Amino acid sequence: MSKPVIGFIGLGLMGGNMVENLQKRGFEVIVMDLNKDAVAAVLARGNATEASSPKELAEKSDIVELCVTTSEVVEKLVYGADGILEGIKDGSVLIDFGTSIPASSQKIGADLGKKGVGMIDAPLGRTPAHAKDGLLNIMAGGDKATFDKYEPVL
Repeated sequence: MSKPVIGFIGLGLMGGNMVENLQKRGFEVIVMDLNKDAVAAVLARGNATEASSPKELAEKSDIVELCVTTSEVVEKLVYGADGILEGIKDGSVLIDFGTSIPASSQKIGADLGKKGVGMIDAPLGRTPAHAKDGLLNIMAGGDKATFDKYEPVL
């Protein structure tokens, strides 16, 4: 697989370091976060752009990654006005790095599947320093074929 464009929402302690690691590995990233200083730091490193909505981020990305606080936030990003579900492309994948409620993840996965989109539920273990160094423990769940396709970028 050539390097996919990665859309990443959630640039907190874990997500911000994960994005920095992706950038070091040569990935183009499209980001969103409420903290504009965190966005500015990503943009300053280069090979990055900021999206104005989850829909725009999804339209421009091959992989959409979320590192946000709760299932409620994930659902707002996916189902809200100008949400991910409106823009995500057939054949792409959504990876949720949060510790989400299983029923919520299953519903989102089913709705994405109707659009030809895969989903990986991938809660994280370890620390923000490990995220920066690419040494996180990622407990991935989902369809095996989807996992096998995207495992190299996890």
